[in-house]
Formats: sequence, structure tokens, C-alpha cells
Amino acid sequence: MHDYRMIVDATKCVGCHACEVACKQEFAAPLGFFRTVTLYLDTGEYPKVKREFLPLMCRQCEDAVCISVCTQGALSRKNGIVHVDEQKCTGCGDCEKACSIGAIYVNPITQLAEKCNLCSHRLEVGMQPACVETCISEALSLVDYANTVPKDALPFKNSLHDKPSTLHIGANPLMKQKLVAGKSFSPLNYEIETWEAQL
Repeated sequence: MHDYRMIVDATKCVGCHACEVACKQEFAAPLGFFRTVTLYLDTGEYPKVKREFLPLMCRQCEDAVCISVCTQGALSRKNGIVHVDEQKCTGCGDCEKACSIGAIYVNPITQLAEKCNLCSHRLEVGMQPACVETCISEALSLVDYANTVPKDALPFKNSLHDKPSTLHIGANPLMKQKLVAGKSFSPLNYEIETWEAQL
């Protein structure tokens, strides 16, 4: 029996979005939808400014609200991973509305709920998740909870009731302002259209 946990070290992330691209490629996520997203936040004042990054995906919550709200019993947790049973899912969207960070969406083509499952199909054959394998800065790692978890790895919560299994190192809590509970990860995360107004 496994208890897989993703460890995200935001202090190492360089914002390259390779994890997002690898994930979309692995699962053929439709245009505008993401299982993994990299948030950014500009902090400080000139000349002391910096851009922080935060890779984020389903946190495989220990008491996942998406599971409890699903009336079809299509969501369950095994080996530390929250799975979607495509045979039971009706695409009602209740799970999407329940997620405090927006890590689940209903695919407009298949009408099925989709989310990060830590690339379970890859784990079964001894491979790492696509995002972990692709990360150039080693900001992402997958551990079996029997292994040592870094002491500075903490849950990134967007709600007091969240019980994330995925843990983050150095995550700026101000990143929460980039998230909208009940709405899936936005393709407009970088807000390029507002940059000119900030000059």
C-alpha cells in the first residue's frame, strides 16, 4: 500500500511552465483547461522586486470535499490519490464547484471530470509523473509517505477546511488571491492584458 505525496518547492521554481505543458501533453487536456498551473506573483517595490512562482495541481486532500459532494460516487481516494471513475461520472460539475483552488474541471468534449491523479498510469509501471520528470529545476518531487518529508514542507490551504496531502515549500500565501474557489484554473493566469496599466 502506498501513500503518494507531491512535494512542491516554490523556492526552486523558475516559472518555465514545463510542468503545465508536460501535463497537457500527457492527458491531451482541451484548450483552456489545465490539470497543473504555475501561479506567479510580483512582490516588493523597485528596485527590490521579484517574481515568485507556485506550481499547483490537485492537492489530493485527505478529506477531499470533491469526494463528499459527488452524488454518483465517481470520486475516491486510493494510495493517497483522488481518482475519477469515468464509468460513474456524469459531468454534473459539483466537484468543480466544491474545490477551493479550482484543481478539477469538466472536459467540454468528454463531459467527464478531470484532475491531476499524479499520473497513476505512469506510477504503475515505475515511472515518475510527467510534471516531475520534466521539471528542469527539480522543484517537483513525488514521495511515498514512508519516505522522509522535508520539515519545511507545509500544506497550501485556500480554505480553513482544506487538508492537502500535497505539501509546498516556500509558498507565498498571497498566491491565494490568484485562485477562485469553485472555478477551474484560469488560462489567463498571467494577466498579460493588464501589464501595460501597471507601468
